[in-house]
Amino acid sequence: MLQESNTFSPVKTRYEDFSPVFGEAVLDRHRGKLTEMGGFIDVITEARAPIAPVAAAWAITAGRMIRADFDRLVTRIVEGLAAARPEAVLLALHGAQCVEREDDAEGHLLARVRAALGPDVPVVVTLDLHANVTRRMVENAAAIVGYHTYPHIDMFEIGRKAARLGLRIVSGEVKPAMAMRKIPMITNAENMQTTHGPFHRLIERAKALEASGKAEAVSVFGVQPWLDIHEMGNAVVVVTDAKANAAGRHADALAARFWKKREEFRVRLTPVDEAIRQALAVKGGPVVFAESSDSTGSGSPGDSTGVLIPLLDAQLSAKLDEPAAIFLVDPEAVALAVEAGIGATVTMKIGGKFDRRNSKPVETTGHVRLISDGRWTARARGYNTGIETCMGRAVVFEVGRIRILIAERSAMTVDPELFRSHGIEPLYMKIVVVKSPNGFRAAYEPLAKAVFLVDTPGVSTANLSTLPWKRVSRPIYPLDAETRFEA
Repeated sequence: MLQESNTFSPVKTRYEDFSPVFGEAVLDRHRGKLTEMGGFIDVITEARAPIAPVAAAWAITAGRMIRADFDRLVTRIVEGLAAARPEAVLLALHGAQCVEREDDAEGHLLARVRAALGPDVPVVVTLDLHANVTRRMVENAAAIVGYHTYPHIDMFEIGRKAARLGLRIVSGEVKPAMAMRKIPMITNAENMQTTHGPFHRLIERAKALEASGKAEAVSVFGVQPWLDIHEMGNAVVVVTDAKANAAGRHADALAARFWKKREEFRVRLTPVDEAIRQALAVKGGPVVFAESSDSTGSGSPGDSTGVLIPLLDAQLSAKLDEPAAIFLVDPEAVALAVEAGIGATVTMKIGGKFDRRNSKPVETTGHVRLISDGRWTARARGYNTGIETCMGRAVVFEVGRIRILIAERSAMTVDPELFRSHGIEPLYMKIVVVKSPNGFRAAYEPLAKAVFLVDTPGVSTANLSTLPWKRVSRPIYPLDAETRFEA
């Protein structure tokens, strides 16, 4: 059950958004795929151990899940686990999922699983690097194993790692002891990459502890920044073999390192007009604009016109005379374009239909180049590689040389296949707009001539102080400069 939430998002999550499957269909969906579940299946199959598949449910980041839909999904999972009577449980979760009247969806699920299976069945959990780890998660799991990469490209390997640990716990080879340290700090996603910089150094320390044999799993969680909830903040989790004191010491040391680096995570954003000016001075393309404030993978609705309007203005003034590509979510515009048909010229208002606080629709005239069922398969290493995405009906709407891919439903924009599957080749664009703070780098940095983190308003903005915080525990850095912490 895997979803990241953004409590500032105006878009609620429904049961159907997870496209859940149960029983043997779980194996059909994930066997051979580069997902955590794919890793689970791979290791258990190698070990010739019996697999009792229960559920597979993934939804793109959005606002809180409707409570009745959440209860329906959790009940189905817990009933499936109880019927399976397992020796151990492997759960692929995100760690930052929120529901109506429930800030800690994963903690709730784990408590339900523990109540159904009793205290002795080991539950090993994989979590996204942006998980908001809670006491309830730790209390109800035998071991927590987090991603070590951002952009996330190690889901399969983390699934394998968790499954191997689960088998070793079942055999009695490992008796897990786990320590978690919570840090009153929120880390900007834009500067959290694990290939270099401050977060890279923290992850390298975690890997060194594992390689030395001092710990079975060491995870550093940078937290999903857009969670207005009480038990919020960065965390480190250390799992050792029967050495609870050692787990605590390692967690203390790593948490202290994390806190010490807090100012290194500051982000510099570029105004859109300035980014366009600099992009046009770059020889060749593509130049990638990362509009993280409307990141579909961070819970934004994907309907911002904060970059589209300046692009249209630049084209109108003849400053931009080369092709550009951008993705938008707008079911109304899709319906109008589909009704008009391929080749039709249409004047309509696009964008700004969901997040009306931060964006406004723009009226423009263009022609409908392509209509599709919105189905495409991720090819790049990272999110749901090999899994089909369905974003409802989609159209390519051309306004001059700007290709606007408009879909009825949100989708991850970090894979160039999003555009390629709809006849837009990013390599031939001067400017490509991705709605992502960092995840795009795995696939796009090898292609890009330059990258700009552009400054637009939105519910996943890097300017955290501009968000309407109400419930988060204070003080917390960087919202409160006076925040203090000792591991």
